[in-house]
Amino acid sequence: MNGLQRGMIFFGGMALLFSCASSPAPKETASRPPLWVTDKEAAYPNAEWLCVVERRSDRGAAEAAAMNGLAGLFRLDIQSVTETNQRFAQMLGGKAGETSLTQSRDFEQELKTTSNVAGLVGVQRDFWTAGGDVAAIVRMNRKESIARYSAMIRENSSVIRSLKEDAQRMPATFDAYENLNSAANIAAVTDNFQSILSILDPSSTGNKLEYGNAEALKTLAQNAARDIVITVTVAGDDSGRIAKAFSQYFTQKGFRTNAAAGANPYVLRAQFEMAPVDMKNERFVFSRYKLQASLEDKKGAGVFTFLDERRDGALTPSEAQQTNLRKVEAAIADGDFAAKFDAYLDSLLK
Repeated sequence: MNGLQRGMIFFGGMALLFSCASSPAPKETASRPPLWVTDKEAAYPNAEWLCVVERRSDRGAAEAAAMNGLAGLFRLDIQSVTETNQRFAQMLGGKAGETSLTQSRDFEQELKTTSNVAGLVGVQRDFWTAGGDVAAIVRMNRKESIARYSAMIRENSSVIRSLKEDAQRMPATFDAYENLNSAANIAAVTDNFQSILSILDPSSTGNKLEYGNAEALKTLAQNAARDIVITVTVAGDDSGRIAKAFSQYFTQKGFRTNAAAGANPYVLRAQFEMAPVDMKNERFVFSRYKLQASLEDKKGAGVFTFLDERRDGALTPSEAQQTNLRKVEAAIADGDFAAKFDAYLDSLLK
């Protein structure tokens, strides 16, 4: 094992994503270049390494070119992979962090603390400078990287299996929906791991993931959402606009709504009040609204509550009321209610 190989630590909890220790960049010199500069294959045989060498006029440009070249070997859509990794990191930052995702939590920490290309892990880099020319090398040891990705795939697949099993035990519930939604997010990043592994180890190309793929899990989550029916009742909603805003929000999430009470799994009970406010103002008249809402499960237990109060002014009482109605509609659609309800869903993942 040479010095470069000893520099990599497998499962050590250290950030491996383009952060493995590399030898200091040598001073500009006319001395003999390292072997990887003159004969990359001799220094790092393709059977053991994936390796890219690029030369540019400065270190930053050389490194960027080499990193992009390495990412290109995996034929990944960098923007798509980056977005998938970001969603995965956000999920791990919440309750999902309590699940058995040891390997993937290490991966998530690497995403936070280092620059990377397409979320590749276990990458080493070195540089050599001569005059105004800089050579950069980025490389991945196949054996060690195969072990790392294989471990993450096994771990993620196990967690996905557990999430699916839990969802099956809780049909037509937000818990089932959130479990499957989280499983789909984990599957998206695991699909990428499998794509990377197939390049590192061509013999794994035909391997099938036990959960299928992320798209299959997204379909399961969408079906789980359609199984959820929410009865929406709003007292004091003379215009019907508040109930409509709630129904539109839940429908946009993929759930179904019903305006009549029945044997539905959930009931949203809300109380809306709006009244003029006596304030000394020569130009504006003011109106205040108060919205209280509680979501109950089929046992009648409250699982989510919301309170919103606001005061606004306008030139006439009618305009003040209309302004308040628009504000409460916005709060439900993409404001405080939407944010707090999303947080409630996130909290369901144990």
